[in-house]
Amino acid sequence: MMYKYSLDKSSKKFICPSCGKKTFVKYVEVETNSYLEASIGRCDRESKCSYHLAPNGNKTLVTLSNPVIQPEPSYHDDGVIGTYGRDYDKNRNHFVTYLLKYFRGADVIKAIEKYYIGTSTYWDGATIFWQVNEQMKICAGKVMLYDEITGKRVKQPKVRITWMHSVLKIDTFVLQQCLFGMHNIIDYELGKTVCIVESEKTAVILSIIYPTFLWLATGSKSNLKEALLKPLKGYNIMLFPDKTEFKDWHLKSQGLRRLGYNIECSDLLEHKNLDEGDDLVDFMKLEKLVA
Repeated sequence: MMYKYSLDKSSKKFICPSCGKKTFVKYVEVETNSYLEASIGRCDRESKCSYHLAPNGNKTLVTLSNPVIQPEPSYHDDGVIGTYGRDYDKNRNHFVTYLLKYFRGADVIKAIEKYYIGTSTYWDGATIFWQVNEQMKICAGKVMLYDEITGKRVKQPKVRITWMHSVLKIDTFVLQQCLFGMHNIIDYELGKTVCIVESEKTAVILSIIYPTFLWLATGSKSNLKEALLKPLKGYNIMLFPDKTEFKDWHLKSQGLRRLGYNIECSDLLEHKNLDEGDDLVDFMKLEKLVA
């Protein structure tokens, strides 16, 4: 089914008219691929902002004089992970510096290798979380900056997050994400338990604490979708949504069960004294399971 309008599928983001953050995705007219009015779109800060103004009259296109051909997804060259797989010492990668404060060096190195964690100089101390799919194709590289002391993302004076295809100025790159850590599925037999969280940071930390399970991350609340979970059919999937996100992920898990997925959604964090948006790592700090 094809509609007259759709949200822009590129990685472009604009200033949200509601919250003022650069997290706004505009609607485009499908046939012309042109943007609608500046206020028509959706903010990606679904929990904190939730602004969404959809276009009127978004009817199904029964026939198209010029059918829209979806572009093939782009992939990074295989050597790019090795190029940025360096500079983990001397505070050049704040996330790795944070990990080394609380975990054995050998365990941190194992996590770096398992998840292909990279280092970027786009911002001093930035981390690259590569998204590599089950076919070992490099779908994307998300660049994020963390505070080396708290392990929290740097959000002031503005959020520090971008994509490697933007850093490398690959203007023609067609982004099609996969779950962070998906490439590791080849090492796990069908029927094994796969745990899914939202944050890449949380997936890495939990892989050190509970290495028996495979930990994957959606990267955002909205990325829990069937298209990204297809390689996981036949596995036992356990979802761990952030605090206050249980209802949304639970509803999605019910839909996925109807499609044949063996999937459950944990409400563990909903019953704990945590702030909105806190996750399993914050819970473990509360319970003093990690520093």
